[in-house]
Amino acid sequence: RYQSRSPAWYYEVVAPGYKYNLTDIASAMGLVQLQRLEAFHARREVLARRYHDALKDLPLVLPAAAPAGDKHAWHLYVIRLAEGAAVGAGVSRDTVVQGLADRGIGTSVHYVPLHRHPYWRDRYGLTPSMFPLSIPLYTAMSDAAQERIVLALREILRG
Repeated sequence: RYQSRSPAWYYEVVAPGYKYNLTDIASAMGLVQLQRLEAFHARREVLARRYHDALKDLPLVLPAAAPAGDKHAWHLYVIRLAEGAAVGAGVSRDTVVQGLADRGIGTSVHYVPLHRHPYWRDRYGLTPSMFPLSIPLYTAMSDAAQERIVLALREILRG
């Protein structure tokens, strides 16, 4: 999914509706995976904390922590260029996306913003604005893979 050398996150919603894709086999696998939920969550917590520590000095807006007493799922690790960072860092979000893709690191805009889908754009007159970017975070991610992503972001944002 994240091996593309060229960013390919775009898809369109042309009408509202539902998407039900879970098969019986997928359900059975999901029940087995639920047994590993705590270990998966613990690994995502470690990775998110490491991203936060490693990226905090870059011109990025990092995800907020969960409120006291709550758990963050860390389903995604979403970053955004800090206000004015495109000028200060000399790069745009699309430059960061392409720079990471050139290094074999997939990113995505989660999810395609509503204003880009014809149904929502046309029905509500939505217009473009900046949206955050998700960098890889998955339970099987090695520390070395995460470090490669951090180094790539440093190189792209710091020149």
